[in-house]
Amino acid sequence: MRSAFAHPVDDSQQTFRAVLSSMAEPLSPRALPVLPPALLGLKASTAALLYTLADQDTRVWLPALPDETIASLRFHTGMRLADLPEDADFIVIAAGMPLPDLMSLKAGSAEYPDRSATLLIEVDGFGADQVEGCGPGFAAPRRFGAAGLPKNFWREWQRNHTRFPLGVDAVLITDTHIAGLPRSVRIREG
Repeated sequence: MRSAFAHPVDDSQQTFRAVLSSMAEPLSPRALPVLPPALLGLKASTAALLYTLADQDTRVWLPALPDETIASLRFHTGMRLADLPEDADFIVIAAGMPLPDLMSLKAGSAEYPDRSATLLIEVDGFGADQVEGCGPGFAAPRRFGAAGLPKNFWREWQRNHTRFPLGVDAVLITDTHIAGLPRSVRIREG
């Protein structure tokens, strides 16, 4: 069994604050304050988010990962595994994986828009060359890019935004940084 955070309470609280900040200031990459040991098949930063966000009340869809990785995540979080992305609260998209159909994922309801799915998407790095984002959390439009995103990601994200206030949220994840992408963000490509 792999160890998780060295200081589980403090480390997960710091990570949670980083996630909240990344969603409050979308497309503004920020460093994760602490990283756990890496798990086979996942970035350490992805493991940090799962250790922080997943618990016995959440259903997580994972790609094909080594049994040891899944056992460690379940041991440290109590999370339940979803058989299909459509049934999950958190959907992990490992580097190089295709994007599931965003329209098929949990989008919340008029009464409970917060009961939607969040994508945790591993990418290779951040830049400023693909899109311009605006909306809540932006003082001015912001340029952004992420190398290694699934094919047609930005087009699918624009479709997702048409359902606002419903839809899915996403956190883009590099080896050490995250960038929040709430459903409220309007994207213009180019």
